[in-house]
Amino acid sequence: MSGSRPFYFIITLLFFVLLAYLGFRTLEHEVLLRRYQTQNLAKAQAARIVVGIENLLQQKAARLHAVSDFISGDNAAALGALKENDGDIIAAFALRKNRLLYPDERRPLSHEERAWARRLAPLVSDPSQLFSHTARAERETPQAGWFITQEGQEPLLIYWRQKGGTFLGFRLSYVQLMMEAGNGVHVEPAEQQIVQIVENGRQLYQSWQGEQHQLTLLHSRTLGYPLTAWQVNVYGTSAPLYHVWLWGSLLIGLLLAAVALLGYSLWREYTRAARQARQQVDFVSQVSHELKTPLTNITLYAGLLREGLDDDQRQEQRYLEVITQEGQRLTRLIQNILSFTRTPKMHLQPVDISRLVAEVAHIFTPALRAKGIDITLTAGENITLCSDRDAIVQIVSNFLSNAEKYAAQGGRIDLTACARAASVEIAVRDYGPGITEKEMKLIFRPFYRVKSSITEGVSGTGIGLTIASQLTRRLQGSINVAAENPGLRFTLILPQGRKDENFDCGR
Repeated sequence: MSGSRPFYFIITLLFFVLLAYLGFRTLEHEVLLRRYQTQNLAKAQAARIVVGIENLLQQKAARLHAVSDFISGDNAAALGALKENDGDIIAAFALRKNRLLYPDERRPLSHEERAWARRLAPLVSDPSQLFSHTARAERETPQAGWFITQEGQEPLLIYWRQKGGTFLGFRLSYVQLMMEAGNGVHVEPAEQQIVQIVENGRQLYQSWQGEQHQLTLLHSRTLGYPLTAWQVNVYGTSAPLYHVWLWGSLLIGLLLAAVALLGYSLWREYTRAARQARQQVDFVSQVSHELKTPLTNITLYAGLLREGLDDDQRQEQRYLEVITQEGQRLTRLIQNILSFTRTPKMHLQPVDISRLVAEVAHIFTPALRAKGIDITLTAGENITLCSDRDAIVQIVSNFLSNAEKYAAQGGRIDLTACARAASVEIAVRDYGPGITEKEMKLIFRPFYRVKSSITEGVSGTGIGLTIASQLTRRLQGSINVAAENPGLRFTLILPQGRKDENFDCGR
């Protein structure tokens, strides 16, 4: 027990370290997962807003493209009417061969029209600026698209289309675009985020007025052309994860404390049970030694008394027979206990197996008949073996004792002995209910008893087969347990020639 204590403490310490490490890694993973979820939520929010603004521009482009189908560059009246009838269009132009068809500078123009014509001067001199931003093949020329310039107080946002040799253009209200983009932003209150749209650092829109200095920029995304100056910023509360570490560490600490308490309780229970078992074994061993002397005297005087009885004293002889049988049974029980509490010494000698099994069968016959069990002996002739006679008797006696206790309802026991090429086999087969294959692997454990209806009310220590197994190993043999229909067969297999090179077999 003392030798196992350091090993137990080392295993416990390693388990604690492993548990603490796994707990720390779990907390770290939880923190990273929450951060990842927050960032993904911000990315998804920014992507939805960008897609919404791009869809808004596509809708405007489709509508203006459809409008341009019904307008020609020479129709100045139609271009002028668009400003009055379409709140989204604040100006229009028609350009052909580096000359403005509308507004026509050859006619009298208002102050607003002259200012519009001056802003168009760079495009009049170089119309290719309209599609200079568009990625295209070398021989392809775009027929429609967006154009924007940041010159002036308000950006100039134009949708243009080329019809034949004429360029038609429509200037959109930048303020109207900002309002519609802001109206399309939808933020769930539960997300606790602020969406901000800025243009070159100038705020165009913010979802709600929060204390931004307490928020963290979670994600920023820039729009494509023509709104490359626009950025969608998503701010949010970067979850204060200290509480995860705090509560997680507390939980791990409680878990470690619980495991420590459990380990300490198990250790105390194990040591208490081990001490108790050792005390019980020592006590039983001492009592068994004390019982051997009076039991020997009882058996001796029973034998002397039998010799002094006459043949007609049959009743007294039956009484003496019972005393002798019970004394023998008690002797076997004490021998089992003593064999279990110490390592037995082997006394090798030539053993007549045929005679041995006959003697064992004769000893058990009265007790078996009292329970209505017939024993059948089958043994070959001249089966001899160099082994320990007492050990073999004890092993076979344990087999028969188990059959007497647990297989009495079968009414029959077969005891056989035969010689093989390299071994001698002694088998005890009963006709009882048998046991499961799983229990066959457990019955040789110390103090193990099969729990079933056949064992209820049957006394036993649970060490008989354990002792048989120990003695068999000392004899360099083996025990085979096989299920029969019905019953079980216990077979003791002993080698013909021992592997010990130096032994005295009494020859």
